[in-house]
Amino acid sequence: MKPEHISDALNYLSDETIEETDQVRNRAAASRGAWRVWAAAACLCLAAVGAALLPRLGQQETPDGLPLLEISMESGGMGFEGLLYYDFSEMENGNPWHEGMELSTLPVFRNNSYSTAGIPHGLTREEMEVRIQAAAQVLGLEVTGLKEDKEGGGDVPPGTITRITGYAGGVEIEVEANGTVTVDFDTKTHDSLPLPEEYRFAYSDITDQEAEAVLDYLIDQYSALLGFRQPQKALFRDRNIYGELGVDYHVFDAGGDDVEDLLNYSFRKADFAPDDEGNLMLIRLYDALACTEKLGDYPLISLEEARQALLEGQYLTTVPYDFPGEEHVYGGELVYRGSRTEQVFIPYYRFYADVSREFPNWEDTGLKNFGAYYVPAVQHQYLKPGWQWDGSFN
Repeated sequence: MKPEHISDALNYLSDETIEETDQVRNRAAASRGAWRVWAAAACLCLAAVGAALLPRLGQQETPDGLPLLEISMESGGMGFEGLLYYDFSEMENGNPWHEGMELSTLPVFRNNSYSTAGIPHGLTREEMEVRIQAAAQVLGLEVTGLKEDKEGGGDVPPGTITRITGYAGGVEIEVEANGTVTVDFDTKTHDSLPLPEEYRFAYSDITDQEAEAVLDYLIDQYSALLGFRQPQKALFRDRNIYGELGVDYHVFDAGGDDVEDLLNYSFRKADFAPDDEGNLMLIRLYDALACTEKLGDYPLISLEEARQALLEGQYLTTVPYDFPGEEHVYGGELVYRGSRTEQVFIPYYRFYADVSREFPNWEDTGLKNFGAYYVPAVQHQYLKPGWQWDGSFN
């Protein structure tokens, strides 16, 4: 592949993909698990944050009492959100939403899990310790030491505890103040865990059958840590700049109704990460709603209405190019964006558009570039004016 191809390809990585990949694949220092054990701590956090924000949120309300929503999208200077495939039919992400779901409203949450400077916060020291001890207990480990990380910035005072790491038999259990738990087996004093020989665990060059089988095995082995009533695999597939089809190993709890399943898929899920030798390197459990505030259940528009809004330019995107037109639009699914830059967590309809024509030097690879376009799924009278993409690229 030519160097200019690699340079262009870096622009196709989304904020969320880069953030999650850095955390899991490159082992950056970022950290739902046993929900019944941790539910009380999460409720305490929700109550405290909600009480602090109620006066501010009551200033601008709609006639039915729901706050007007201010939304925006930032790229963070890390390129636009997009996927690489030879054909869009290769796209796979395990989203439980389908057009047959009869959803008239969905909840919207204030994101209080990160400061304005992107620092995780929300849980207290005691609440983070509860999660460490709960994870250690179900893994049969004993915590022998703790280390606190403190930060400050934006609206977080200096010296705020943003994460705690528990040391247990060489395994490190890290809890961030936003509720994320990471069980790290590959440490200075402990090696990644080998899997039985019949399983193959890798990010690329792995068949669908192999990926399904190893994720089934991991879900069964760590069911107590997950605490899911009905674990549902949500494998994510995309290609890299060399055309290699990769996989990420996600699982969520599908034991609720349609709304709960969608929320769990978006915010309360688990990832399993392999090392280069195919061993289990770490498990990460997300609880992005642990310290949010529910603003209310907002009426939705339909998929058809969202598609029409997209064609009329009523969308948000990090793609820095002109919308390519209806004939280049693919997909259409209901999702929540869970990035740390989101002020509020609202449902969107996500569409993809083929923007390959913007990159003619990719033609010899056969790969197509699909940029993500978002239309808010809540009825648009609940949005503050000026939310649409203005053509700029942050």
